[in-house]
Amino acid sequence: MQPFILEATDRTPRIEIVPEEGRIALSGESFPEDAATFYGPVIDAASTMVAQAKTLAVEFSLIYVNSSSMKALYRLFEVIDERRASGDCATEVLWTHEPDDDVMQELGEDFKDRFPELSFKILATE
Repeated sequence: MQPFILEATDRTPRIEIVPEEGRIALSGESFPEDAATFYGPVIDAASTMVAQAKTLAVEFSLIYVNSSSMKALYRLFEVIDERRASGDCATEVLWTHEPDDDVMQELGEDFKDRFPELSFKILATE
């Protein structure tokens, strides 16, 4: 599988799904006009990559996320957690946020609470 990379726009995050590294990274803002259309191929690519991964490193460095994007991120977390549950994939999730961004910190904490079995770190960037 080739890497799946989408460059950031003024409404969508940069997304990197790199199979040979077992890495998924999202950074920037996420408020696409149609989140289902935007995130559909992302979730498909992540599902394909995750199914074959032996290790998985997932990093979220988001500045803003609208409610429809949150639903898509939840689906992405489900894909990651399903793979973790299989028992043969070491999975690490890193959620970073600006030091003064309580909203993004709380969003990360919400995802951590919803997926308690994931190895999940929440860190303020410096």
